[in-house]
Amino acid sequence: DPANGIARLVHVNQGLAAMVGRSAADLSGRPLLSLLGSDAHPATLASVDARLLAGEQVEVSLVLRHRSGTTVAAHTTHVQIPSVRTDSQFRLILFRDLSRRSSEQLLADQASVVESLARGRDLGALCHQIASHVETMLDSKGRCWIGVTDGRDRLEAVVTAGHDLDLVGGVLRLIMGAGDPTSARCVLVENLPTDLGVPLAEVGIYALWAFPALDGRRDQRGALVVAHQTEDIPTDDEIRFLDHLSQVIAAGIERAALEATMAHRALHDPLTGLPNRALIVDRLQQALARLDREPSSLSVLLVDIDRFKSLNDSWGQEVGDRVLLEVAGRLLASVRLGDTVGRISSDQFLMICIANAGFDASVVARRVIRSMRDPVTLRGGDELRVSVSVGVVAVDDANQSPTAVIGSAESALASAVENGRGRYALFDAGLRKRSVARHELEQALHSAINGGQLVLHYQPVCEVRTGRMIGAEALVRWDRPGHGLLGPADFIDVAEDSGLIVPLGAWVIEEVASNLSTWPKATDGRWPVVTVNLSARQLADESLVPMVTRTLRRHGLPPARMGFEVTESMKIDDFEAAIDTLAALSGLGCRIAIDDFGIGHATLDYLRRFSMADVIKIDRSFVAGLGRSREDTAIVSASMALATSLKLQVVAEGVENAGQLAELHALGCHYAQGYALSAPVPLDVTLGLWQAGVLVDPPGPPPPLSRPDRN
Repeated sequence: DPANGIARLVHVNQGLAAMVGRSAADLSGRPLLSLLGSDAHPATLASVDARLLAGEQVEVSLVLRHRSGTTVAAHTTHVQIPSVRTDSQFRLILFRDLSRRSSEQLLADQASVVESLARGRDLGALCHQIASHVETMLDSKGRCWIGVTDGRDRLEAVVTAGHDLDLVGGVLRLIMGAGDPTSARCVLVENLPTDLGVPLAEVGIYALWAFPALDGRRDQRGALVVAHQTEDIPTDDEIRFLDHLSQVIAAGIERAALEATMAHRALHDPLTGLPNRALIVDRLQQALARLDREPSSLSVLLVDIDRFKSLNDSWGQEVGDRVLLEVAGRLLASVRLGDTVGRISSDQFLMICIANAGFDASVVARRVIRSMRDPVTLRGGDELRVSVSVGVVAVDDANQSPTAVIGSAESALASAVENGRGRYALFDAGLRKRSVARHELEQALHSAINGGQLVLHYQPVCEVRTGRMIGAEALVRWDRPGHGLLGPADFIDVAEDSGLIVPLGAWVIEEVASNLSTWPKATDGRWPVVTVNLSARQLADESLVPMVTRTLRRHGLPPARMGFEVTESMKIDDFEAAIDTLAALSGLGCRIAIDDFGIGHATLDYLRRFSMADVIKIDRSFVAGLGRSREDTAIVSASMALATSLKLQVVAEGVENAGQLAELHALGCHYAQGYALSAPVPLDVTLGLWQAGVLVDPPGPPPPLSRPDRN
């Protein structure tokens, strides 16, 4: 009515009349405000009027006043209608009763959300889905906010419904921190502090329905808040629906926390908490990419705890873990903020240092080595001194792969270890060249094992008293294309370090068994015994004994015809495993020999540990001095006496001349091996020597022992 500015109802249909419990005739002519009720907010109606005058179609939620005194929530659509009367304006309003939303639909929404949770949907996506269902239920009369906490009183606003993040965050913190945070409640905006209440009122929000998200221990993990356009409280159906969704949020938060924990465990060492190999390699990849984009210095340090395996075996795992934790802490204290330290194997750590050009990584390496000077204090007050070796690489090529960089660090570390441990070595052009050559050798050896490039030579072993051949030692050779025939010294170390020694050793055992299966008896009816060398890695391989057993059976070979040699000077990390392996081979009936006897650091302890041995092989360095050195002769004599007392047979290695053979005969040595008898030769030559029987005339009496030159 342009005369007084009051909007009156010109026509009301039966549907609207039924919504408010009146007749259409009773409503006709009444002011619009009488239909809406006295609590209709003027600002909302004024906003509708202004937007209609601007030519918009307006949708807004309003509350109708029912005849019984209750309220009815309605979604309204307002359209301005052209009028032929210039003094009047007409408006068409369509009302939809929101209270008629079915319980079945609410249950369907709940089921949809629970299914998303079960399928492991991302927490953020799950919260947005919940917010969408809530706002659909509210039918535009409210917006949904969802906040979660990190368990340390820090709030993360996940869903803000387009409102100001700081405003929503402030409201969520207040609601979750005030009153009873474990129960649902309705908070009127007018009761909020001014800095929060005024901005909310300005955007048409007058009540907040707060529902806590509680975990299984009833601890608050977050909150679901409905920012409502009226001061109404939720209905019973709405309370049940919103409460259920808030608990789904809590379950989603707990699942996300569990997934984060699992992700952390997957990428971090469980003992030290440092990045594991997968994560540190990824960090190195990122550092290489950064080096390509920005001028900077990138250095990588590979740190190895010296003799950690022996330490762990001797002191036990608890002490080993204590050492690892202490070393990890000292490494972290040796780097700057922004550098990365990770654990990449049982006793090795990788450090990534990024700095400005000119950075000297050797300074860090020296700092790391100095940090180990103080002993590690164990439980009970005992102290244990630990040292580390460090390989350092200054990376200047961003196109290198992380594997190549770590390989370079390993080469530098190997150099530090070879030079005495407890020090660092820099990867330089010389090491790079040797590293490339070593890598090429490893790749070529891998192909050689299955490519028919390996051959066996045999060095005969003779009885000293008679000079007759009783067997041989099998020695592998590599007929490498373009390099000629290579002896074990040229490739065995690479095979051991790379793990290729296991398939290489299996090839040797198979080849020896195959050769022995066709090896004829001697003219006096004896069968030969051929020995095969075993490495420390082979002794640690659980498949060795079953493989030997299968090989002997396949070729119908009695175990007593094959022997195995272990070198006294070899580095055996796990003595117990090595002893078990040798005992099992001895149990099969194979002969066990201790090679290079006398040059190890614990010769007698070796004999005690390897009590299953049948033979000791005296090292060539002592045999070389027979007849010239009183000390060497005494050592060989003492070894003979020790072997006799332990009922062991003795083989003297490196016999080069008849004089040495005569000395051995005089000392009562059982067997000899060396160039005075035969060099290592191919199988066909070996079989010829075997058929010949006696390789050297029995030695005569030894010459008198000459006095050593003391000058």
